[in-house]
Amino acid sequence: MSYLDLPFASDAGWRPLRLDLHVPTGTEVAPVVVYAHAGSFLAGIKEMGPWHSLPGQGIAVASVEYRLSGEAQFPEPIEDIRAAVRWVRAHSHQFNLDAGKVAGWGSSAGAYLMLMAALDGPSPVGRPMGEHLDESAQLSAVVDHYGVTDLAALRADAHADPAVSVDDFDEVIRRFLGDEHRCSDAASSIPGLVRQGARLPPLLIMHGDDDRRVGIGQSRRLHEAVSDSGGRSEMVVVPGADHGDAVFAHDPLVSDVVRFLERVWTGTEAGE
Repeated sequence: MSYLDLPFASDAGWRPLRLDLHVPTGTEVAPVVVYAHAGSFLAGIKEMGPWHSLPGQGIAVASVEYRLSGEAQFPEPIEDIRAAVRWVRAHSHQFNLDAGKVAGWGSSAGAYLMLMAALDGPSPVGRPMGEHLDESAQLSAVVDHYGVTDLAALRADAHADPAVSVDDFDEVIRRFLGDEHRCSDAASSIPGLVRQGARLPPLLIMHGDDDRRVGIGQSRRLHEAVSDSGGRSEMVVVPGADHGDAVFAHDPLVSDVVRFLERVWTGTEAGE
């Protein structure tokens, strides 16, 4: 069953932020994935994403809006993600959701926001959004699809034949960060924050090795930082896949996501 356009937060003078909640049929309490769409921080809609088969496998999905770079700049969209997580927990009884099993999933720019929202420790904090500030915004796991993780290294990690020019990269970053945060380490590098002591929950990274928009080096940097810091990170390199290819929305990759989440939620490690 789907509940569409549910408002979860608003800022005075701006549009309310909404989410679509898709819940499995049946009476079992369902774990939840909160999903943030792609779109270079400046576009995208909550209806897009690789999550559509999850409710049929017993996992609820809250696909969320966040303020785009024409509406707000760093770190405010990160607070939109945290507000959505708190909303899910606040309404868990109403929709038969398991408030103790809430994971995040993001694609490209949405993965950056989800990862930032999931950081525990030194991390960017904006003005809290939503009406449920007493609820936890903690995530039990994060799935990162070809995410931007280090804005300062986008050029260095770029594909040999990039689909986006260096000037376009710079403009996307400028619009999202603004002048105040453009040179900020806290804004630019999630791997850097991890190496400074911030922690992420168990992480599954999927990235194509022919990605012409966000070079695979972005994911390798994060995977290495989390692993070197004693965290749990699994990385799946998808041979021949470009940015946002349809392969990410189908099996076997979606089944890999489900198995990863089930391992986290049941407390079992890979290979056990």
